[in-house]
Amino acid sequence: MYMRKVEIKNFRGNDFSWILNTDVNVLIGKNGSGKSTILRMLNEAVLPEDSRLNFRLFDPIDKMIIELEDDLVIVVDSGSRSITGNQGDTSYHLKTNLINTFDVVEKSSDPNTTLLDFHLNKLKQEFIIYQRDLLNQVEAILTSDYARESRSDDDRESRKDKLEKIESIYDPKNIFLKILSELFNQTGKKFDEKAFNFLEMGSDNPISPESLSSGEKQILIILFTTLLQDKKPYILLMDEPEISLHIDWQRSLIQHIRQINPLCQIIMATHSPTTYYQGWIEKVTRIEEIQSPSNLVIASEILEEKTVHSKERVQNIKEEFNDFSGNKRAQLYQFNRKINTYTSFTKDECISLLNFLKHQEIDPDVITFTTLISKLNNYEDAKDIFDLMESEKYTKLSVVKPNDITLNTLIKKVNGVREGIDLIQSLSVNEKLQLSPDIITFSTLLGKAKNTNEIKLLEEVRNYYGVKANDIYLNKLNSKR
Repeated sequence: MYMRKVEIKNFRGNDFSWILNTDVNVLIGKNGSGKSTILRMLNEAVLPEDSRLNFRLFDPIDKMIIELEDDLVIVVDSGSRSITGNQGDTSYHLKTNLINTFDVVEKSSDPNTTLLDFHLNKLKQEFIIYQRDLLNQVEAILTSDYARESRSDDDRESRKDKLEKIESIYDPKNIFLKILSELFNQTGKKFDEKAFNFLEMGSDNPISPESLSSGEKQILIILFTTLLQDKKPYILLMDEPEISLHIDWQRSLIQHIRQINPLCQIIMATHSPTTYYQGWIEKVTRIEEIQSPSNLVIASEILEEKTVHSKERVQNIKEEFNDFSGNKRAQLYQFNRKINTYTSFTKDECISLLNFLKHQEIDPDVITFTTLISKLNNYEDAKDIFDLMESEKYTKLSVVKPNDITLNTLIKKVNGVREGIDLIQSLSVNEKLQLSPDIITFSTLLGKAKNTNEIKLLEEVRNYYGVKANDIYLNKLNSKR
């Protein structure tokens, strides 16, 4: 599974929309334009669900929307610290590698070991396991062959097929070793795969990977990482891989990666034209071409398309409701969990779901309303659902009142700072609701500020309400100035 399109909302005052190729993608741009940050966010957004995600990485943006294959969409919301999918299921099968050791200080806890050495040691262990897996695959093929009692012509043909299978198992490794031999012959070295070191031509003295140059270590990390993908669909993210590489190695880098694993989707940021001039120029995207001034009124194109064309969501939820167990309170809990797995709903879908609960004689709670508000793509629709709480159409306000989470969910939908401040003021004087802003409210609005006048106004309102700034807010404030 590959990435097809990426949208980033409100990153340094710009929106980004990048359509990706399934094979090679090269992002170029000036220093400080955000290329490296985009790569790190892409990798973090699609990590396995059991990984510990670094949501602080997404603080400078409002949302990241990633369209995968099979019409699957992943949305990372920095404010709510959540990842959701448009099909109600984020258990996608996506394998990624991020290589950015070239832009990191190379010192580890051991003063004699660089970060490059640390990664090579890790790859060495993985390479041992990889070779063991190859042997296991070969043994399985041979065992099944010798298990046959008869030796007919059909059996001999079968053995021939199995020999071809064995050759195909070793194909990626053989290609890898051939490429490695061609590269390191230029520096008078030969790779010894059994000892995981190098031999100098004409000498038996081993050269450890730690003794190699930075460029040699870097190419080893890239090629070993690609080999260990085991010729499976992978996404390889690389940040400036050309650093310290000889110009000839830069020129052949993409070709060599694709030779070892043709199923690898490459997404890289670079400052070196040499890496893409020979055959990959049409895969290059300038960062200026995919960015535009942030327009907070316009929703995500990806989400708009998926919301319009996926009409079966409500029906699926209703059908799954039949499998919910327990009393009405337990069923509502399961209902809330289910709707939270979806990326987006239309206003009509939200009302349909509320009517469904009413038909089941189940009163929605504050989590129900807050979750539905979070799934709407514009402020007007979100405010209408919010107002249904005050109107007490589906539940008594004395039982279910909006809370600070509801307010902060709604505040994300406003179209700008002024609209957000108007909302805060109207809710704070509402005697029935009595909702007051907190630092999350102001941090969200700060992300929507487009100029210094709006920042100044927001600071005045924050001080008026006596809300103390935290680290996240101050980081955003500094990045805006």
